[in-house]
Amino acid sequence: MMKADCEQQYLAEAYRSFLQSVTDSADALPAADDGEPQDRLNELDIQGLWATGIFGNEGETVRHGHLRILDFGEWNRSSGPDFRYAEIEINGKKIRGDIEIDPRAQDWERHGHGVNPSFNNVVLHVVLSAPPVGWFTRNSLHMEVPIYYLSPEVIQSALDMERAPSCANLQTPMCRKPMEKMSPGLVAQFLQAAAAFRLSIKRKQFKRKILVLGENQAWYEAWADTLGYSKNRRPMLTLARRAPLRSLGKSAEAILLGVAGFLMPVLPSRTTAEAREYHRKVWDTWWKIKDGYALADQRMPEWNFAGIRPLNHPHRRVAALALLAEHWNELIPLFNASNAERLTSTLLHMRHPFWDHQSMIDAQPLSRSTALIGRERIGNFLSNYVYVHDATPTSYSSYLRLRAGSMSSRVTTIARHLFGERTDIRGILSFEYAHQALLQIGADFCASHACRDCLFPTRLRHWNPHDLN
Repeated sequence: MMKADCEQQYLAEAYRSFLQSVTDSADALPAADDGEPQDRLNELDIQGLWATGIFGNEGETVRHGHLRILDFGEWNRSSGPDFRYAEIEINGKKIRGDIEIDPRAQDWERHGHGVNPSFNNVVLHVVLSAPPVGWFTRNSLHMEVPIYYLSPEVIQSALDMERAPSCANLQTPMCRKPMEKMSPGLVAQFLQAAAAFRLSIKRKQFKRKILVLGENQAWYEAWADTLGYSKNRRPMLTLARRAPLRSLGKSAEAILLGVAGFLMPVLPSRTTAEAREYHRKVWDTWWKIKDGYALADQRMPEWNFAGIRPLNHPHRRVAALALLAEHWNELIPLFNASNAERLTSTLLHMRHPFWDHQSMIDAQPLSRSTALIGRERIGNFLSNYVYVHDATPTSYSSYLRLRAGSMSSRVTTIARHLFGERTDIRGILSFEYAHQALLQIGADFCASHACRDCLFPTRLRHWNPHDLN
């Protein structure tokens, strides 16, 4: 094993030891109340996770015994139960039918499922909160439907596979600037340790995701997550699961834009002639296949359009995902550290005759031509997925050299709280590993306990990367 790989493991373990020393001493402190994991997700999020099988395929029903899920079902695109044609096994007995997922068991009656014959074929009612004592789910034939309660632990485990740790909002305006007086060399060491720790967590999560989804779909969802950036990550992931890579074939653009809800029979009068021509070509493909792909209104991804820069508009992000899908066989061999430069060059030179100068289908053209997938998004994909997945000895060295894009508001806030106004570490903060490290530090220390009780500044004074005791 080469030096860089050993260094990553050593630094990750040094940070883990430091983190343990703080959390062990803080066990008696009141933890911040971030709510249950299911409270941070909407129904579409849970349905999307269920569709991947990421919750696992075994558990205990509330009253009917041991459950095995043999087929998670077909994610319904219209009204009715959430998943059709599933197959389950309860206490060894196989049953085929539908599955309904609700935040609470009582939602079954609140939504009128108990009197709706469309739900008579439901064989499993999945709920995210413990049902009231004595609660029974029954259909319009007065037959009991088995209940499967997804505990917070099961949901959190799935979320841990779904994404890397993220920082909660900082709880006070100051963090006593614990790194204000540290030498630049020690700052770099500590940030590299936090980044190495974060990298090791992400690597385990992504490898588990590949086992669940398969390599192609896992990378495809990684791109959906990357392109969604901060405000549309969840809708992009929902779209990637509603229109999985294997279903796209040669119609990726039409399917993705159609399933996203961005194609329409009639465009607004303000639309340019070029946009009308583009839309007509895509629509001509979509209308022939839309019955097999289109979603009912209540099942559409929940796009966020507020405060979005033109280059980040969901129309353009979905078009970028379609462009990647169309070149998939060319791109996937490049998803490794040794091909990072070639991948970057390939993506920057990929062109689209319409979307290179368009932010929305029905908007005025951009003032200049711009690549659908820019350097910052590529860097984000490299740092969050390529270097994460690639465990070769040279990968970590390349990761440390990766330049960062613009600092997000979250990273900027954490940096200000840790460093104060010092300017002599700007060079360090120009690297992506430093941004990842700050997010990890924020997640580990700023989201768990009130700042007035935090032991992080005190312990940091004695941190030594060469002392793991």
